[in-house]
Formats: sequence, structure tokens, C-alpha cells
Amino acid sequence: MMKTLQYIHERLSDAKLRKDLATVVEDVDVLVPQSEAEFGEIQKFGLYPAEECVPFITKQGTPFYYLDNMSLVPKGDVRNYLQYGDFKFRQLEVLYNMARMDSTEAHEWLRDNLFQGSRVDARKKAEYKAKFRGLERADWKRIQVEWMKYCLMLKYRCNSLYRKDLSDCRGKLPVEDATNTNYASNLFWGAALVEVDGRKYYFGCNVLGKLHVLMRKNNGQLSYELPEDMHLFGKPIL
Repeated sequence: MMKTLQYIHERLSDAKLRKDLATVVEDVDVLVPQSEAEFGEIQKFGLYPAEECVPFITKQGTPFYYLDNMSLVPKGDVRNYLQYGDFKFRQLEVLYNMARMDSTEAHEWLRDNLFQGSRVDARKKAEYKAKFRGLERADWKRIQVEWMKYCLMLKYRCNSLYRKDLSDCRGKLPVEDATNTNYASNLFWGAALVEVDGRKYYFGCNVLGKLHVLMRKNNGQLSYELPEDMHLFGKPIL
């Protein structure tokens, strides 16, 4: 037990990792577990034995692809399209990112310009960030996991492909595989494959994977708490 905790504490003392995590959470120290019993808490780092996990990545055709927020419902498979109000879309990431900005204009721009094709247009993404920089909700770091719960519940209702992947990995811990990624939030939402004392683990908070477990356990129902002023397209959250 001490070796795994020691590994986590040593990794989380790294200045670059802490700087990256500080872009995602207000207090990096709250992510640090004080015992192995805390590894399963939603917003705590952990080491998860690789043989007990099912990793997923953003690549069509790979196992458990539809657990990934960037997964695209096949074009034309309208029965599995996601829907918020009268807005139909193919990728959960668009809904998740919409609420990040406290701006109806930003919501509409994102709806009309990103995530609707076969992949994200990098130039449009850069334009979006530049155009609406400074409009992010001041409380985003505090509410992002609650909003993710809402988004996953919507996905569960709409998308049978997601429900099937959840069912097919029953008994295992889903892990957003961050091994070959380098974006700042990769070890918050996911986890990376590491070796500790000759045994392979996934290291990270794996927030998304843990939420999938709760979704599976509770048949798509999660409790969540969102601020009263949260809105999309100028209206309160449905």
C-alpha cells in the first residue's frame, strides 16, 4: 500500500504535472489520496491494476469507443443521435463544452461550427477559443464534474451504442487511456499506463471512467447539482 501511495505522492509533487492540473481544478492537493481506500473516490488520483481495467480511446473501431466523449455516432444513425431540446448532435463533447462559456453567442457558435463533421476542425477550434476567451464561467472548475454527470445521463438516454459498451465492460473499470496524450486534463479525466514494482497500473483520477461505473450501476441515473444561473442558448438548463 505504501509503495502505491508513495508513487502517487511523488508524481503529484512534479511541478509540470501540478501546473497542468491547476488548469483543471482550483486546488490540486484535493486530488491527492491519503489511503488506497480513496482511490475509488471520483476526484482522487489512484493506481488501478491494468488487468482490472478496460481502456478506451478516441479512435473509431477500437473497443469501447462509445465510452469516449469524442466518439461520433455514425452519420445517418439518427436513432442514436444525441438531443438537447431541438438540437441534435453526434458527439457529447459539444454539449459538455457549450456550458463552459457563459455566453449564448458562444453556445450558438459552437453548435454551428464544431464537432458536427467527421472530426474537429482545428482551425475552427482555435477561432472559437480566441473569439470567446474570457467568457468562461468563473465557477467552471467547481461545477464541471456535475455538468459531466448531466451530459452522460443525456447520452445514456439517447445512445444505445453507449449503453451497449457500458454493459459489455461490466465487472471492469473503464479508463480513458491517457498513455499517449499530453493535454493538461488527461490525468484528471483519464489515466495513463505505468509500471510500479513490476506490475502494470493505470495512474490518474480517471474521473470519466469512475462516472461510467456509476452510470452502469445506477442504470443511467446520477445525482447532480448545478447552479441556478446555468444556461444554454439563453434558457435555463432543461
